[in-house]
Amino acid sequence: MRGESERGAVLLVALVMLLLLTLIGLAGMRMEQLEERMAGNLRDRQMAFQSAEAALSAGELAARDIHQRSDAEASAYGADGSVSGFAQMAAAPVYQLRFLRWLGNEGLEVGKGGSASGVAIEVRAIGFGVRRQPSGEPVSRVRLSSIYFIR
Repeated sequence: MRGESERGAVLLVALVMLLLLTLIGLAGMRMEQLEERMAGNLRDRQMAFQSAEAALSAGELAARDIHQRSDAEASAYGADGSVSGFAQMAAAPVYQLRFLRWLGNEGLEVGKGGSASGVAIEVRAIGFGVRRQPSGEPVSRVRLSSIYFIR
């Protein structure tokens, strides 16, 4: 009789061990899913940042082009624009130019003692990631801003 009760105890211990191994495996799978989501979100955020940087550069180039025109007025710097070449993104990155002020020989030192004259422009850019929410909105959005001085 003793042999049968020992066999039952071994079966019970084996079942408990199997249950523990199953719980450990499920916890590992859940952790892996979480890490996968975190890596995807980080990648999407990096893509949004890179597209915002591209829009910021495009905005600075647009401000320089406007300034190079001899008839550039303050209202000309109120331009908005988008950057092409980002078809895989949830939305195209955009920039906005805002005139800050004219700078004319105000004693600003540039280089070795030369005074500065020109214009100060604020460039704002918004970049979007690749993924979309079920509503269609981009998951990641990055906003960048710079003050661009053109002389």
